[in-house]
Amino acid sequence: MFTLLYIVNATLLLLHEIESAYEKEWELLKLPGKISGFLLFHIPIISLLLYGLIEIEKVTAIGLILGVIFGVGGVIPLIVHKVLFKSYDQFNLPISNIIIYLNSLSGISLFLLSVSHCLVK
Repeated sequence: MFTLLYIVNATLLLLHEIESAYEKEWELLKLPGKISGFLLFHIPIISLLLYGLIEIEKVTAIGLILGVIFGVGGVIPLIVHKVLFKSYDQFNLPISNIIIYLNSLSGISLFLLSVSHCLVK
């Protein structure tokens, strides 16, 4: 269950990031470097996301920490695109909304599951 939830959350995060590149999120958030900076910024994030799957499967301390981090990460698109920078021109297609809201649900679930495993250990 833990691994499956991590995979669902990671998949939704990656789908959102694909759309973020399409929508030129670096302009919305005023990030430096345009597409090059955006891609370079994501190298360590995606590497950690993939590494986290290995550690989640083994239920290690680092896996639980990454579960907490990427659980919170699953909620960030909702906060950014539906609260702080709400726009009817970007991230508002039906598929975008499905990804954002499902990512929030999977993120909260992953966060809670990771924290509960941390408390048990």
